[in-house]
Amino acid sequence: MAGVTSEHATTLTTGDVAELIGIHPSTVKRWFGGGRTTAKAGKRGVSATSGGHRRISLDLVLRVARERGHAVYLHGFGLDAETVWHAGRALDAGDPGPAQRLLIDWLKAGRTRCIGRFLRHVTGLDEAAVASRRGQREGSPGHAPRSVDPRILDGVFGGFMERVGDGWARGQLPIRAERAASREVSETIYALLERAGGARTPTRPTAVVATVEPDQHVLGSLLVRLMLVQRGWRAEHLGTGLPVAEIVATQQVAGASLVCVSFTPPRGPADVRRFVDVAGRLADRCRPYSLALGGGGAQGVDLCGCEWPFGTPAVLDSLSAFGRWLDRHPDLATPPAPPTSASRA
Repeated sequence: MAGVTSEHATTLTTGDVAELIGIHPSTVKRWFGGGRTTAKAGKRGVSATSGGHRRISLDLVLRVARERGHAVYLHGFGLDAETVWHAGRALDAGDPGPAQRLLIDWLKAGRTRCIGRFLRHVTGLDEAAVASRRGQREGSPGHAPRSVDPRILDGVFGGFMERVGDGWARGQLPIRAERAASREVSETIYALLERAGGARTPTRPTAVVATVEPDQHVLGSLLVRLMLVQRGWRAEHLGTGLPVAEIVATQQVAGASLVCVSFTPPRGPADVRRFVDVAGRLADRCRPYSLALGGGGAQGVDLCGCEWPFGTPAVLDSLSAFGRWLDRHPDLATPPAPPTSASRA
């Protein structure tokens, strides 16, 4: 796979190096001071700007870190380390395109382990594993799990799988590649769910997450489940291809205050309207809940005239939008009150 092509080597600032290796900036200055590196590391690779600020080549940084026994996540990507570095910098700037292209290149080359390794890095799973090992060794308290930015879930996970789906539909990717991509993404999501599981509380609200029959695409609903669990919800993930009646019955039994349903093409607006109408007719008015609809098949749907008894359902075009919607409706986290004898009558 081709890496970043440039006439000039990628250079890092002192702060970049300190963050990458996990050392103090003063240590960086000692190791890479003014071009006076150790003979073993070589003297090339350190330069200075017109203002006297150090610029250190990424290749030199990785060599010195390895020689000094400091593990750096880029070591695991071999000759692609520079490409991974630039993809990460683009992500920091809000551009997931380079990361998506990198993952597709790895998929075409059959390097699926690199895909999983990259996903674990951008979601902080690798850092959490290191922190856990250090905590066990030093006896320090465990670290609180870090929520993944929805923009990473949208741009990297969702964007990558959208490109995979397009490539498969155009005959550019075989089905085995689509399955391999789904495996790496889903395994990362499950690892994130396991990490987030420690945030459970007895009074946490409940949401039901599913797709409607015959939809068998699970990744979208898994990402919704992850978003909810990271926010302290208990997510009843029913999986794929559920009858509407089963989803509604689960809401009633679980006392869920929210139901989230993902629609994947070729499901479209007509399928969304049909779900809302049927769910509305089956709903128990004594057990109200909110409805959040998303996925590529739900975009552009007009729900005017649908038989829904509890207020307008939310149609959301991304996980980021879902997160903002949850923030605007904190009352969703309040479980519905159980029906009284008078209301049942």
